Amino acid sequence: MSSRKKFLYQASALTAGAFLASAMDNNVFAIFKNRIAPSDQVNVGVIGVNGMGWSNLLAILKVPGVNLVAICDIDKNVIDKRMAELTKMSIEVSKLKTFNDHRALLDLKVVDAVIIGTPDHWHCLQMVDACQAGKDVYVEKPVGNSITECNVMIAAQKKFNRVVQAGQWQRSQQHFVDAVDFVHSGKLGNIRTVKVWCYLGWKKTNSFCG
Repeated sequence: MSSRKKFLYQASALTAGAFLASAMDNNVFAIFKNRIAPSDQVNVGVIGVNGMGWSNLLAILKVPGVNLVAICDIDKNVIDKRMAELTKMSIEVSKLKTFNDHRALLDLKVVDAVIIGTPDHWHCLQMVDACQAGKDVYVEKPVGNSITECNVMIAAQKKFNRVVQAGQWQRSQQHFVDAVDFVHSGKLGNIRTVKVWCYLGWKKTNSFCG
């Protein structure tokens, strides 16, 4: 199986990498990574390196067989900040490509897959562009801003036969599974109104929770 077809596994390991990073020494990851043949490694570009984009970037640095080769952000200040932070982490950045236009990043032949961590309204366009460019995709939630956008994204995945994963990993935790099963059971009856509260202690008091 080619490295690109293994991206779904690597993307699943993306979130796990964040937890593993706190529990294992960098040297341990280096040992595993050095044992993976270059042909079996995945070269990743990250589009949008603030918020979850940056969190995902840090996670892939800890996943054996995944190489960060390019980052993109429309804000040069963000690019400069992240490059400085990577340098402080002793990450080799001399060969890391930087862009302010996601289309330029997608033109890189060396990129096998991309992580899309931009604001929500960019997800559909960038995911479709990535699939069209022959890249596999890990796209942050929400996948799209509407059902129409999501249908367009699904059509692109099928048309270009790409591996795509959405950042909805919390759905795999047992309490989420139980909640979904309860909703699907019909025990709630006919649902007329849904109200949602979102409590985020790490957000500023004036931050919007979508």
